Amino acid sequence: MVVDDTDRRILQLLKEDGRATNAEVGTKIGLSEGAVRRRIARMRNEGTILRFTVVTLPLGPEGLVLVRCRPGRTASILEHIRQRATEVFESSGEFDLGAIIECGSMDALNRELDAIRAMDGVDATLTLIRLTRWQRDGPAPSGGHPAPSPPRAPAQVPPRHPGGPRAR
Repeated sequence: MVVDDTDRRILQLLKEDGRATNAEVGTKIGLSEGAVRRRIARMRNEGTILRFTVVTLPLGPEGLVLVRCRPGRTASILEHIRQRATEVFESSGEFDLGAIIECGSMDALNRELDAIRAMDGVDATLTLIRLTRWQRDGPAPSGGHPAPSPPRAPAQVPPRHPGGPRAR
């Protein structure tokens, strides 16, 4: 799977507007419609482009669920979670898997989380509920921008104790 700079430019334009025609993409990067079509077909065949999809604002509660698996159980847990999630990935660090779970209500999301926690071999989970979503280059919700965070007060540093580290 070889992706060059031109392929990356095509992919970026498609990420920004998945409905752009091959001719529109070609015009923006200086290629013919046929050249763009062939590159997209190659990237689909090689597995670089996995699917074309629509990204929406959340239609209900959505959570990122991190899952720690017992040794030897990751593959079977992954298969079960894939049936419940819109996206699943393996990760490094404290948790073995991550999954995006979307539901129509908070009760439904809680039932999905309970089902994941009850899977044989799940050692622990950590769930982050999405509160808002912004696009990288698009407008923020309601056409505005998120308010800047208030400035932080300077940290108060406890005095040093003779012969020891700072008190905490």
